Amino acid sequence: MSVSVIRDRFPVTLALTGDGLRFSAMRFMRFIAQGKQPAAFNMALDEAVSEAVRKGLSPPTLRLYQWDTPSVTIGYFQKVSDINTGYCADMGYPVIRRMTGGRAVLHDDELTYSVSSLTDFPPFRGTLIDNYTIISGALLQGLAAGGIKACMSMSVKRPRDHASPACFKTASYGEVTVSGKKVIGSAQKRFHDGFLQQGSVMLGFRAKELCNVLNGCAEKDFRDIGAINSAGAEMSFTEMKLFLKAAFEKDLHVTMISDTPNKFELSLAKELEEKKYATREWNFMR
Repeated sequence: MSVSVIRDRFPVTLALTGDGLRFSAMRFMRFIAQGKQPAAFNMALDEAVSEAVRKGLSPPTLRLYQWDTPSVTIGYFQKVSDINTGYCADMGYPVIRRMTGGRAVLHDDELTYSVSSLTDFPPFRGTLIDNYTIISGALLQGLAAGGIKACMSMSVKRPRDHASPACFKTASYGEVTVSGKKVIGSAQKRFHDGFLQQGSVMLGFRAKELCNVLNGCAEKDFRDIGAINSAGAEMSFTEMKLFLKAAFEKDLHVTMISDTPNKFELSLAKELEEKKYATREWNFMR
């Protein structure tokens, strides 16, 4: 016998077994939608949410957010020499190293998403490629709701220009394209019991500014990068958030519950921001 109740703001199933009553989570995800935040805080909060999820302190979470100023994130293994740090300093663009892999991203006219989950959560029990496919499928449905016909890249081969410092230069497996141009790029960090996936949903794109941020690039290098609002639609950040929430709920067969970061996450994020993501030791470690 089981009955659904509310515990700590989220529904759980209370199951009666031979050993008594036990809590088991229903199939739902937490949805956090935020406005513009500082770069170091954005990365710190993604890590804090991921840790809370893996500790069992928070449910699997989809977080959508923006940036308070144009900002550059670089992949965990990337060399900071790929970035024109002098130009970024002059422009006031933070340069922050992500937990996830991949190459550099200029976060400007975009909506960023992160998915934090345990690997025993039903939608995400497969491989890294499986999870990429599942999340990309939901992203495609979100764009479709806004009238954007997008496709998922099925290429699993390493592109010849993989040394490019730009994350968006070439679409790899599971990433989203519109009319052959990449509009959503993603990267994933795997843990033994869970994962964090981060991605950029490009509503607009400034090729010239990306060239200014990166060393050794020209505008022609970014002919395969596109933007959602250059594909015949004018989608606001608010609309995109609503479309993605509904798409994840429908495509993953979960109930999305709107919420905010909890005290543990905010406290840890503040610590990570100060001691990690705002430090030269972390950001310029390579």
